[in-house]
Amino acid sequence: MTDSQHTPPEPKRRAGRPKDMAKRNAMMDAAACLFFRHGLEGVTMEAVAREAGVSKVTVYGHFMTKEALFGSVIRRETETIRRGLDKLPDTHEGVRQSLIEVGMSLVHFLLEPHVLAVERAMSAQGEQYPELLKAYFEAGPWAMQQWLQEKLERLASAGHLTLGSPSIAADQLCSMWQGMLVTEVSMGVRQLPSDEELHRQISSAVNVFLAAYGEPRSSTAH
Repeated sequence: MTDSQHTPPEPKRRAGRPKDMAKRNAMMDAAACLFFRHGLEGVTMEAVAREAGVSKVTVYGHFMTKEALFGSVIRRETETIRRGLDKLPDTHEGVRQSLIEVGMSLVHFLLEPHVLAVERAMSAQGEQYPELLKAYFEAGPWAMQQWLQEKLERLASAGHLTLGSPSIAADQLCSMWQGMLVTEVSMGVRQLPSDEELHRQISSAVNVFLAAYGEPRSSTAH
């Protein structure tokens, strides 16, 4: 265990020349690479300095502790995940095809290396950093769930779906889209699927979902 059970707040900066953002970004890139490869306990500030090509003093000038640096990395990557969710398609024409496109985009996104890396880091360190874990879920899994729920509610309002509980329906569809795939890839026991394999899984899940929740006219829509 290191300095603290929780990520300390970023230290207040004294007035003066702004910090070199290029160096700061380089340090965070280096730290992300090392943290995601070795875990928090397996990384030192000296290693981050070497990887970033700066002095240890420079690292400590931006981040007082290793925990503060880890927190900054996770917050940055979590924000990247949140922005990624904003790019998911939101079409309504051709319900079946629309849901397939959303599922393909979402699972492709979940399989991106930085998303998998953050999930692994949070699985390993989340208990020690509950604030970061909550922030990750709010920007990632919970935001994804809410986005999908709202989409399904709009489709239901348009008469394309009959939903009892939109939140349960969203959870079921998202779970079917992923299956064991994301977990297996994250754990390294499966290679990334081809688009053909992924499309087969996603479309099969959508077929099952529409058989349960779709109106007769939308179950054959393309």
